[in-house]
Amino acid sequence: MKFLLRSILPILTCFASLASAQSERALQVEREGQTIPDQKNGYYQNPIFPGNYGDPSLVLVGEDYYAAFSRGNGIMVWRSRDLVNWEPVVRHRLPEGFNRVWAIDIQHFDGKFHVYMPIGQYPGKTGTTFANFVISAENPEGPWSEPINLDIIPADHYYNGIDPGFIQTPEGEKFLYVHHGWAVRLNDDGTKAVTEPELVYEGWDYPEEWPVECHCLESPKLFLKGDYYYMVSAMGGTSGPSTAHMSVVARAPHPLGPWENSPYNPLHHTYSHDEPFWHQGHGTVFEDKNGDWWTIYHARVNSYTEMGRPTLLMPVEWTEDGWPVQKSVYVSNSLIPIPEGENVGHGLPLSDSFDSSEIGMQWSFGSAKSDLIKPGGGKLTLIASGEDFNSATQIHADAPNKSFEISVKLNGATEDAPSGIRLGSNGIAFDGTKLFYTEGPGWRIRRPVFTFDHTDTIWLKMRNLRKDISFYYSRDGSSWIKFPHGARQHSSYRYTLFARGSGEVSFQHFEYKGLE
Repeated sequence: MKFLLRSILPILTCFASLASAQSERALQVEREGQTIPDQKNGYYQNPIFPGNYGDPSLVLVGEDYYAAFSRGNGIMVWRSRDLVNWEPVVRHRLPEGFNRVWAIDIQHFDGKFHVYMPIGQYPGKTGTTFANFVISAENPEGPWSEPINLDIIPADHYYNGIDPGFIQTPEGEKFLYVHHGWAVRLNDDGTKAVTEPELVYEGWDYPEEWPVECHCLESPKLFLKGDYYYMVSAMGGTSGPSTAHMSVVARAPHPLGPWENSPYNPLHHTYSHDEPFWHQGHGTVFEDKNGDWWTIYHARVNSYTEMGRPTLLMPVEWTEDGWPVQKSVYVSNSLIPIPEGENVGHGLPLSDSFDSSEIGMQWSFGSAKSDLIKPGGGKLTLIASGEDFNSATQIHADAPNKSFEISVKLNGATEDAPSGIRLGSNGIAFDGTKLFYTEGPGWRIRRPVFTFDHTDTIWLKMRNLRKDISFYYSRDGSSWIKFPHGARQHSSYRYTLFARGSGEVSFQHFEYKGLE
């Protein structure tokens, strides 16, 4: 018995440590006031990924669901066991020279995870076209392989194809779709196109009176059920009118068609400006581990398009003639029963003590300036650069709350290295003696607001109340003085720490607080 206890004690300790880490992460997210989908009563309410989590892709491996999102110069992968509560797994940043990753597709085959991605900037690029790449890993935590160019011959006048969608037959044949209905066969490894692109699908004829941004047949997501291959595609454009976007369904007996459109199209769509979510579309359909069917897709919060595109989860049912439709008993903001499965705790804390030498998963930055961004030891050091605040050294993240505030301690700002915080096109900067507003396309300094004797340290705060912005400063981090004028936010909910010019500054004690 003692031997058995000695054998299992390390395992139990490991599980206890993991559970404790999960619990602390989830508690911190709640302390920050972030939007939480789990209502703590057996139900959830959309979105399951609040904030800027557009173009979702999902795969089920064993008991675990993995959701993947593009993130500028890489990807972010999350894990769940109940589809509602999600924990971050990895923020994988591609090697230097790769940037502008658009809508991706995560898959698992041949014992590995694969992520197919269109990339707009990559080594050796010529012309203006995107190219499609794939990376792979045995575990989602990595290590991930170097990006492999699929070598897809340009399918039309501009793109090699964007928004790739993968499908494999039971016999192991592999196919890849890109936007505008083009498809190619892949080699056995799924790493190279072995045929020229073939136009096999032209989308769904939506009603002419519908206001749309464009035809924009994009984002194919494929799966097999019974005798048919199903493809869910985005149409109508991701922006434009609030009712423009949609997801449409088609099916075929073979991965290359012929494709038949669903008589129940569209699967997702915003029909009225009054609905809680605008621009609903870019979806996929999947079966969960309990045999139930679901769809995930993105949208925008009514009147808050600046927040980006959150991810929604809705139950799916099948018609008698074999088509997936959303369950009519629910609408996008309904209280919906949480699927069966372990709760891993939801979310990613946005506050940052900068103790780790690795930049936090919540932050994004341009890979070209990664060597100018140095976290660790309780501070984030930025080597200042750039002629204006648009080209400055900077890191940014996206707020998931309609109203929120951020605060941070700034050290070492000088006249040569004015630094500060920004939300979209509005911000404040400090140069050691003066505090400024910044604004405009280059985020130029507008005018000094407060002037001091030189100080090495100052605290900055920004509060956003439903897009009405106020700025504050403090000499001690507790007594705050408000800037005399505020702003109205019209561009984004992306907040930024920046350092412009030359020199070295540091940020400490970054705090995020959701206000609603």
